[in-house]
Amino acid sequence: MKKQLPKISIGSKVLGQSLLFAQSVIDKAEKYSTLPFSQSHIIQPRVDEKYYSWTHYGIFFPLLPEPHRYLNIMILLGTPGALAFDHDDIIHGNPRKTATFFSSTAAVEKALLKAYIIPEDTKINEDGSLIELGQEISIQGKFPKIHINGHYEGLDFDFDIDVTSHVSWFIKTPIYDHFSLLAKFKGFLTYQAERIESEGLCTYEYARAVGAHSIANKLIPDAYKLPLDFFTYQIINLNETTQLLLTKADIAGQTAAYTLHIRYLDRPAEVYTDVSFDIISHQVDDYISPTGQKMRLPKFFSWIARNEAKQIILNIQAEIDCPLRYGHGRGYASSYIFTGNYFGNEVQGRGYIEYIDVENQQTFEDE
Repeated sequence: MKKQLPKISIGSKVLGQSLLFAQSVIDKAEKYSTLPFSQSHIIQPRVDEKYYSWTHYGIFFPLLPEPHRYLNIMILLGTPGALAFDHDDIIHGNPRKTATFFSSTAAVEKALLKAYIIPEDTKINEDGSLIELGQEISIQGKFPKIHINGHYEGLDFDFDIDVTSHVSWFIKTPIYDHFSLLAKFKGFLTYQAERIESEGLCTYEYARAVGAHSIANKLIPDAYKLPLDFFTYQIINLNETTQLLLTKADIAGQTAAYTLHIRYLDRPAEVYTDVSFDIISHQVDDYISPTGQKMRLPKFFSWIARNEAKQIILNIQAEIDCPLRYGHGRGYASSYIFTGNYFGNEVQGRGYIEYIDVENQQTFEDE
């Protein structure tokens, strides 16, 4: 069955097409993804700036010991005005002065999704050396040394993070920058009186962008948002020195991003754009968000990536074997097991997945 897109306005369609065209012309993400990171000065919260209307901080731990398996720290300062990511149901007041925080693990049954009013519910230093949202999360320090601690639903975590200069740019333009830095972590989680020590590879991520709320101080109806209707972002720690990032994003049904980034602790990063993501089968159960929106979510899926010579360098088959936690934008986060081949060698392991697929809700009613 062909996916039916949600209804969007003519203005939203024009915005989407304009961004796709601009990206194809001025985006320098691929070029800079193979160079050492040298722009740490742009990592600032920018909550009072007029040009950039929202920023994003993300710290993702794709491989943790049982029973947690993963931990995500997803923070938005301001509201993007994008269909896939806005949490209109929990935002009250000026979207520009709202922060949202999503976090989950496989072990904690109730994920955290919460909105905060800036500055009343937050402590945010202008230089980004402190970002604190309520009692739930605190991020201290600046590149390359970061410390985080958090508490929600009986989960406590505390990590020191050493950020490297190995960067993957998802987009690099004058109006939108979004990148991920390979990082190392060491610390612990405590849940149900059990303390678990852990260390390994994680990611430290940042974005800044011009959005609709650079102008509008009220929520925008769905039909007028940036029509980002599909998004999946996945992280695999392949071994102690190698990390894979897999991304697919669609705007109004057209591909905006389709990449494999490979990062190493001991050599330059690589990026590949001949990539395919295929869902083999969906979850049997219906998934309905707290706002009543239905979404088809994958159970089994595959990734294939090729180099410039059309040789397959990555071919993996995956199965989501963890609960899907709602709150990553309008979608979900979880963990999966995989098997396959990487540059001719057999591989297996565990990966982290974020998944959003926004469809016309009439499709579900007609089934």
